[in-house]
Amino acid sequence: MALSLPECDVFVVVGEPSGDAYAAAVISELQRQYPDLRVAAAACEGVRAAGAEIDVDMSGYAVMGFVAVFKRLAEFRRLGRQVARIIRARRPRVVITVDYPGFNLRLLAHLQDLRQSGCVFCHVVAPQVWAWKPRRAKKVAQLVDQLCCFFPFEPPLFTRHGGAASFVGHPLVDQMPKPSAEANRAARQRLGIAADIDVLLMAPGSREHEVSSLLPLFDEAYAMVAHRLRGPRPILPLIAKAPALDHALYRRFSHHRLVEGGYREILACARAGMIASGTATLEAALAGVPHLIAYRGDTLSATIAKHVILTDHVGLPNIVHARRVCPEILQDQCTAIRLAAHLERMWRGPVHNATCTSLLATRDRLGSGGAISRIAALIAPHLKGAGDRRRDSTIGV
Repeated sequence: MALSLPECDVFVVVGEPSGDAYAAAVISELQRQYPDLRVAAAACEGVRAAGAEIDVDMSGYAVMGFVAVFKRLAEFRRLGRQVARIIRARRPRVVITVDYPGFNLRLLAHLQDLRQSGCVFCHVVAPQVWAWKPRRAKKVAQLVDQLCCFFPFEPPLFTRHGGAASFVGHPLVDQMPKPSAEANRAARQRLGIAADIDVLLMAPGSREHEVSSLLPLFDEAYAMVAHRLRGPRPILPLIAKAPALDHALYRRFSHHRLVEGGYREILACARAGMIASGTATLEAALAGVPHLIAYRGDTLSATIAKHVILTDHVGLPNIVHARRVCPEILQDQCTAIRLAAHLERMWRGPVHNATCTSLLATRDRLGSGGAISRIAALIAPHLKGAGDRRRDSTIGV
């Protein structure tokens, strides 16, 4: 079926909440420089709020694990064809893809002919070739015109294959305030928590299967050692609730207080945490909060991952520091007893203090801030004259 759509300057493709937030920030920075910039996207609400025209709503396409992806493989293929046709119709100057490598890199492979006509491909968040399938680095380097890397050790993995890869720093460095007594007081005031209460963070993830598998373990682990953790100050466990998940899901597994949309506020006043593996652990590291990194996925995905993952660490803080700063309790090892033992060790004393000291160095390892501005600066030269093209031009596909 033919498509008839107005041309745009930038087309953005994201598939999950973290990528949506990064893309929204980049769009806002580019629009500051080019007020007439026309942006279209296959994205979520953050990109829409930044002023993009959403051609495809990507909400609900964030999946994790080999099995989950395989079950929806036909759906993702149809989605990829749909997005490709829209991009061809939109004729953008620049295509920005953010993370979501399984989908986005296949999409860019099908659109390579657009580069010959002057379209520039920029991919934000380098695929983790250092973790698995290092041979992908050459292919990725050939697919994009600019690769924006969040970790300093990543660019050489791609530039040795002739790719243009730049370390831009991690956006979380700007988004996460430095730990301070003032931030602690402000967070406690917003959450209504007294100064003489110790806060335990429970962050079981943003997906239903993560909450279902981890929250009951977190709850049981705390119950096992609560009496030993208590000192002169009472303890308040807080559960970070994902906005997209139903309240009833959490209440199936725990009676502790839920906080929706306030993860960083909990971090600002938490003494320690139990956190599902993912970006949330890096936020905790930047906030200086000692934490356990936990995960339990389906058995088949875990078996496959065990044979293809090359790194010694899974948790992002440990990868950044190249050593085991935070305990990783994964898969069959992820039991309430093990979680309880690690929680008790890091709640106070030498382990707690040593972990806090190590995490303070995380910010320096991720750049000096300004990642979004650097990404925009790499894209901006390709947008000179943006907004000058006729907005009513269309093309049939």
